Amino acid sequence: MEVHLLRAALWRRRGTVTLAILAVAIGASVASALLHVSGDIGRKVTRELRSLGPNLLVVPATGSDGAEGRFLDEAAVRARFAAAGVEGVPLLYLVAEVEGRRVPVVGADLAAARRLHPAWVVGGASTGSPADTVAASLMGARLMARLATRPGVPLSLRVPGDPGPGVTLPAGARLEAGGPDDEAWWIPLATAQALTGLAGRVSVAQARVDGGAEAAARAATVIEQGGTMRALVLHALSATEGRLLERMRRLMALVTVAALVAAGLCAFGTLTDLALERRREIALMKALGATPGDVVRLFVAESLAIGALGGLGGWLLGVLFAQVIGREVFHSAVALRWDVPLIVLALAMGVAIVAGLGPIRLALAVEPAPVLKGD
Repeated sequence: MEVHLLRAALWRRRGTVTLAILAVAIGASVASALLHVSGDIGRKVTRELRSLGPNLLVVPATGSDGAEGRFLDEAAVRARFAAAGVEGVPLLYLVAEVEGRRVPVVGADLAAARRLHPAWVVGGASTGSPADTVAASLMGARLMARLATRPGVPLSLRVPGDPGPGVTLPAGARLEAGGPDDEAWWIPLATAQALTGLAGRVSVAQARVDGGAEAAARAATVIEQGGTMRALVLHALSATEGRLLERMRRLMALVTVAALVAAGLCAFGTLTDLALERRREIALMKALGATPGDVVRLFVAESLAIGALGGLGGWLLGVLFAQVIGREVFHSAVALRWDVPLIVLALAMGVAIVAGLGPIRLALAVEPAPVLKGD
């Protein structure tokens, strides 16, 4: 019986009810869109900020001229990185002669270095497969232009003053890093260590720690345990990431709250008009024996139904809006979250219940005798 009365009450005043549903749906759509975007924004912003490069630099703890002050133990560095739960890239810097010219050379795990610097643009090779050439070395674009060479061309590489024969490596893929790395020749770390006779030694190590400045500081503390090395947090990048994520999430939360408040006010006005239209009906119900609890249950059920319909429609609209935001801002689709429909429905129904408190008070204040007598 109550379900029949509810359906009949909503259908008889479907125009007014539709306005209330639309009001709730508009607010719910904003919440749905921003919840989807907020769930995806951390991953996307972190990925974009990774293009800025490492935010943690590991150097020797002392600055003496001896080996202990100039180099790090590669095995110890990798062990500290593993303990901190971060992926790092040990680097060995040297100056070498290439075709009679002195050039900066960096020894590194080239695959790991590329993961650490996703903004690097690496070109293909003119001879041999690109995979073989990239595995052999990477040559900065400006250095390649200065040497008048091209990818895949074999070049002799030796340390100045070393009577040894040196090594011969292909020039490798063309590296465009947009900075000093464009002037260097990046070669495998083992090759650089063998060339300099510094087996197991590196100059510095770089790492990228996600999660902002606090996460980077915690990783630095773990890396420094045991001495022999210092971990320097590049605060500009870490702080930028943390502040940007915090501000964007705060902005989204404020917009969501504002949209839900606006939806609640619109629904309140519509439901109040609906209650005023039904004064005679409410008076008749009370005259026939309906208790205040019966009236409250009827209005609560109507509010929940309006909130559920508005929440469902708002969630669907929000999915569309989220994809538009993703395409326009991040140039990629926004991943859907399974928990958002439940959250949006709960918010929409909560807004409808709050908006229905005013009409419930009006309904409870209706006195049957004056209203029916006046009619």
